Amino acid sequence: MRSNKLVSIAMCTYNGERFLKEQLDSILSQSYTNLELIITDDCSSDKTIKILEQYQKIDTRIKIYQNEENLGFSKNFEKAISLCNGEYIALSDQDDIWKKNKIEKFLLEIKDNVLIYSDAILIDKKATELDKNLLQPKNRLVSGRCNKSFFFVNSISGNTLMFKKELTKYILPIPKEMSFHDIWIGFVASTYGTITFTQESMTYYRRYQEQVTSHQNLIHKNLIDKLLYRKKEKLIVNNILIKDLKSFRSCTLLKDTETINIIDEIIDHLKNYENTYFNFKLYKLLKKHTDEIFAGYRLNKIKRRAFRISVGLKLKIITFYRI
Repeated sequence: MRSNKLVSIAMCTYNGERFLKEQLDSILSQSYTNLELIITDDCSSDKTIKILEQYQKIDTRIKIYQNEENLGFSKNFEKAISLCNGEYIALSDQDDIWKKNKIEKFLLEIKDNVLIYSDAILIDKKATELDKNLLQPKNRLVSGRCNKSFFFVNSISGNTLMFKKELTKYILPIPKEMSFHDIWIGFVASTYGTITFTQESMTYYRRYQEQVTSHQNLIHKNLIDKLLYRKKEKLIVNNILIKDLKSFRSCTLLKDTETINIIDEIIDHLKNYENTYFNFKLYKLLKKHTDEIFAGYRLNKIKRRAFRISVGLKLKIITFYRI
């Protein structure tokens, strides 16, 4: 490639010995070589540090930082990002696999956009492809100035994105109340400038049994028990969504009055989630901005209208909460 700009890869680790070597190999063998790999370990108790130190002896592009106390997922990524020196910053999980030309392709296609991402191919614990993608076909990929599309769904997965360093001063610090760092990054990037994606999936996203949440296997005593559990679960998601929207509201880049009004109206409606009523004002706002707000969904016109009605009624859209 013509470009020889430094690309920083921010990787967070925590007890990742099982799949770590495969991910390290895929990063260090990238076709684009002007890289630094910034790794922040969140107090691993397995062989993660030993593996990292072995690789560091072989490849000096690796820089390891061990946390003195457990920071948690988002704050650990915040630390990793803050330590990056490159003009571009890509994020990495510890258990995925990258295509060999991922960084090269991102650099080629990011152009004037501030962030680029791709879909991901699902693989199992043996790295066998599952013939499914992480985002498609359930969600559509979004591009442009599209911050409203992050209100209800996250169309960007952190392990598939790369952004320009100029964005860092607006991303950090990641709000403490934010549920996931990638939703925040996507919102900020698409508020500050434009985002884009590659048509080709550039990451193999590992999905294995330990990732499956325990509630999927719950056996309910009866229908009432099941309904009560679902109600409780929806209320939890409802509260998460309120916190995320409040974080969006606090973004210093957010100047558009109408976007702020939409966020305020949704938050106000969510606070009254248990009191079913039709919010005509919210419905009108959603109708006006349907194309952007529902950009992350595969919906035809009839389904979009049904969604808007359900949102205006009781914001049932939260049952389709972010990935």
